[in-house]
Amino acid sequence: MRLFALILVLLSPQWALAQQAELSQKLQQYQQALHDTSTDSEETTTAAFSLAELYANTDFERYNPDTAYSYLRDGQRQFRQLNKREQKRVRRAGFDRQQVRALKSDIREKGLAFKMKAGSSQAMLDYMKHYRRLPHDLESTAMAAYLELRLQELRQLNDYGSLKAFAQRYDRQLEEYLPELLPELHDAAFQAYFQTRDSTDFQALAGLLMDFPDTAPQLDGWFSQLLQEEPYITKAENELRGLDFRFLPRTARVIYFYHYYTGEWSDLLGFQNRYPTYTDSFSLQRAMTVAQSAPDLDLGFTEDRRPLYARYIELAAPTHKAYLALQQLIANKLEAQQWAAAKQEVDRFAPFFREDHRIIELQRLLEEPQEGLQPVSLGDTVNSVYGEYAPVISADGQRVYFCRNIDGNEDIYRAERNADGYWQRPVALEALNTKHNHEAPLAISADGSTLLMYNGGDVNYTERAKDGWSPPRPFFEEAQRPDWQGMTCLSSDQQVAIFAARSANCIGARNEDNIDLYLAYRQPDGNWGPPVNLGTQLNTPFEDRSPFLHPDQRTLYFSSGGRGGFGALDVFVTKRIGEGWTEWTEPVNLGRELNGPGYDWGYRISTDGTMAYFSAYEPGWKEELYRIGVPKAYRPTPVTTITGRLQSIEQLPEGVTIVIEDLDSGEQVGIATPDPSTGAFFVTLPAGKRYSYTVQGQGLYPVSDNLDLRDGKERKSLRTEIKVPSIAEARAQGMALPLKNLFFETDSYIIDPASHVELDRLAALVQTHDLSVEIAGHTDNQGGATYNQELSQNRANAVRQYLIQQGCSPAQVRAKGYGLTQPTADNDTAAGRAENRRVEIRFGSGKW
Repeated sequence: MRLFALILVLLSPQWALAQQAELSQKLQQYQQALHDTSTDSEETTTAAFSLAELYANTDFERYNPDTAYSYLRDGQRQFRQLNKREQKRVRRAGFDRQQVRALKSDIREKGLAFKMKAGSSQAMLDYMKHYRRLPHDLESTAMAAYLELRLQELRQLNDYGSLKAFAQRYDRQLEEYLPELLPELHDAAFQAYFQTRDSTDFQALAGLLMDFPDTAPQLDGWFSQLLQEEPYITKAENELRGLDFRFLPRTARVIYFYHYYTGEWSDLLGFQNRYPTYTDSFSLQRAMTVAQSAPDLDLGFTEDRRPLYARYIELAAPTHKAYLALQQLIANKLEAQQWAAAKQEVDRFAPFFREDHRIIELQRLLEEPQEGLQPVSLGDTVNSVYGEYAPVISADGQRVYFCRNIDGNEDIYRAERNADGYWQRPVALEALNTKHNHEAPLAISADGSTLLMYNGGDVNYTERAKDGWSPPRPFFEEAQRPDWQGMTCLSSDQQVAIFAARSANCIGARNEDNIDLYLAYRQPDGNWGPPVNLGTQLNTPFEDRSPFLHPDQRTLYFSSGGRGGFGALDVFVTKRIGEGWTEWTEPVNLGRELNGPGYDWGYRISTDGTMAYFSAYEPGWKEELYRIGVPKAYRPTPVTTITGRLQSIEQLPEGVTIVIEDLDSGEQVGIATPDPSTGAFFVTLPAGKRYSYTVQGQGLYPVSDNLDLRDGKERKSLRTEIKVPSIAEARAQGMALPLKNLFFETDSYIIDPASHVELDRLAALVQTHDLSVEIAGHTDNQGGATYNQELSQNRANAVRQYLIQQGCSPAQVRAKGYGLTQPTADNDTAAGRAENRRVEIRFGSGKW
């Protein structure tokens, strides 16, 4: 037996070779018969079938089911062209209908295994294309294999567009042949999608859901979480419009909450109409019933309506409308300053609001100590029988702009203080007022050069010119303009605007009372960028409006109707965090001395932070202008102001500005525009930095100086007159011009990097105007004459070398040290010695 097995092993290769030789001989025979033109038709057909059979033989070294199938189809096509006698001969040769059918089935199955062994999706596509009209079981197996292989390839590619196209093209096949692959497809799409997108961006998530609607159950949790953190409800509804919300129940619950929270029956009805699937969910029907039972708050509270108010508050709390009803219920006690009685009422209803922050804050405010602040009228010189409101106080405190309403026509007026500090009689700004539009001031820039105004329903701006104010122009270009824009204010550097607006990009459900605070950044071309919602840290689903940004560029005052308090609108204060503009501290209510029942808005704070200007109704009268002290805890950070005038031998050119820069970073942080007719200017500088300020204008020498406000502890008020020569005057008269923003280390000629902005400006000036310049170094009298002479020469040389490095010709720049020989101040005082330690320049023409 063992011997027999051994013989078989020894003979197997020979047998295999003999078999391949036999099969190769058949191949040659069949191919010859197939291509021999003298061969009968039935023999050609038989040869095609035989070749199909041969290539389908797994023992054939050239085994290939694809080739076999091609020969089989050729044989079938030829067979159909034979006459009956010839067809009969083919059947007798072993290829009758049943045998051909069995061969075809065998080749198809072997072809599938052959392609699957290749392990690529293209191979499976080739199979389904080559073996057309497959039986269902083979087609299912082939398609499932293709889908699985293609998904594996796409996962490695990690391209979202390809995955999306795959899903859209094979949506039906995935459902039919391989539904268990869908979660893997969705996972791959998620990974690829968020490789280049923010997974916390609601719009990005909505785009993914639009492409893959079946992922709604998976994305529902993400949507609901994002909406809870940033409840831009209207924007979300627009993004998700047209989708089936049956598969987004958690998202629908968040959307419902913000419709419910208003307490308005119309908002609840709107939700029900848009989302009929949830008509019987979320206690919607109960909420609608309670909303319909609300008292008419426009009629106000009276004692005979107390049961109606009380019952409604108990049922509707914690909705916003229930809180408004509570405010009305305690309004009379607040007016009478019966704080304890008002708090008892609040305490009674507090349990129905369930630890609501509005109730907790109101309870605190009713017990908060007072400072004895009382409003004071601006007097009969400013106020009139017509009604005045919307006061805007200039940063220097010398002018107040306001709106006066004469028989329904609203116009802008301005009153100025006299030398004794009293307000003079107001004058109408005729250049800005019209007979057909309503105009009102909104804000004025810190330097007084730009006035923002409400003009017939639009926010405009106008700029100060020699002959008055320029024609008003739209604040926003059309592309950036919100649906409605209200009170707007500017940062003191005029690079940021904060404003109230009504837009689809609002917190909560959209309605007429939902107004948010936004900001916009000034673009390099001078226009304003797109509005940016300031988020839930400041905004609520209700009214948040009337912003005023103090010149400290840190403290923002605004009015809100959604944070609780005493009335429909209370004034709050918040502080900017860090150097950005989107992070703010938790807003704080200014308290019962400034806020009361009703609407408190339009407060404008003086630059020194001690006084607030506002308008209020005089009992039995119309609105009038008032001022009141600002509680000490809510005052802004101290700022430094510089008041002065530019002086020039000749008339100042148009477009003169004072450019303010951060000395340490070299960045421009603001621009102030002097009065074009008088040269007067007013600059506000927030604490915390070291500043330089430079006068710039066509043909003027850029006079500069600096101010160190890094301690930031006290408010400073400085006055200065700045002599501004033209370059021609400075050259013709040989003026000595000090470089006040040039700094050296003590007893050194190493230039401080903070000096580079000043020296770069000087280098550009010398080259642009082809000037020659002498750099003159001076010292005080501390130390010997030889030491000071050497120090002054080295400092002058250092400046010369820097200018040459910036492109000035060596022939244009001369350096000379004068030591202690030319003092300009008394060396007996520290201030005098500091003034004597200086570097000056003198201009000449041509080369030295």
